[in-house]
Order: sequence, then C-alpha cells, then structure tokens
Amino acid sequence: MPPTDPTLTALLEKFAAADCCWFASTRPDGRAHLAPIWHVWYEGAAYVVTKEGAVRTANIRHNPAVSLSLPDPLNVFVLEGTARFAQEMEEALAPLFQAKYDWNIRTDPGYNTIIAIDPVKALAWGSHGEGRWQFDGQNAKR
Repeated sequence: MPPTDPTLTALLEKFAAADCCWFASTRPDGRAHLAPIWHVWYEGAAYVVTKEGAVRTANIRHNPAVSLSLPDPLNVFVLEGTARFAQEMEEALAPLFQAKYDWNIRTDPGYNTIIAIDPVKALAWGSHGEGRWQFDGQNAKR
C-alpha cells in the first residue's frame, strides 16, 4: 500500500525519479562505505544492481542496515532500510532499469547482484518537504 502522507509520497516520487542515490553501508570492521549508485523504486522498496564482488555486497552480508540519500545537500531525503538480496526480482525490474537508464540488467555480466532495500525510516528537510517517517511493513507514519 502506498504511503498516505502527501509529503512522503512526493518525496518518494522525487527519489524514484532521481538519477542516482548515495548508498551507505558498513564494513565488517565498522568502517563506513558510501558510493553513488543507480536505483529504481518498485512496490514500496528501492532496488539497486551491483557486482557480486562489490564492497556493498560484502557489507550487506555482514550487516543489512543501510541508508540511501539523494545527492542534494540543501534539500535532504534520507531513506534508512534493511537490505536483502533479491535475484528473483530480475524480470520485474529489468524493464524499469531499461526505461530509466537504457541498461539491460539481464545481459550485463558484470552486474549480477540485485539488492532490495526495504524502508524502515525516512527523513527530509528543505524545499521538497520536511518530516520523519517510520515504515511498518508497507505503511509509513510520522
């Protein structure tokens, strides 16, 4: 079920349309890892496609808590969530990545790992809207 808060709905639409997001994860030794990545939003979760040997892939195996952020430092949107591997989503996601990035994730041999990020918390401030939301399953509340 989509969120009912109009501010959060608008922010998630901006997130979905953004060219990329910053993806933060934690290495097994506790050091942070932050890197930009392409993403899509589908049925209440963010999805990224990365390499099996990527730092973020190893980090998620150790600690699935991650954060995603839009790159605008003045109009902030941060999505905290739990990452999980989601190879079964390839057929559903392939047309979304193709439309957004002209990228066929089915035929790119280097990028073979699909990660879903289920939102837990969202934070925003700036001209796009302000608020804090907690996600409970597919519902979000301030």
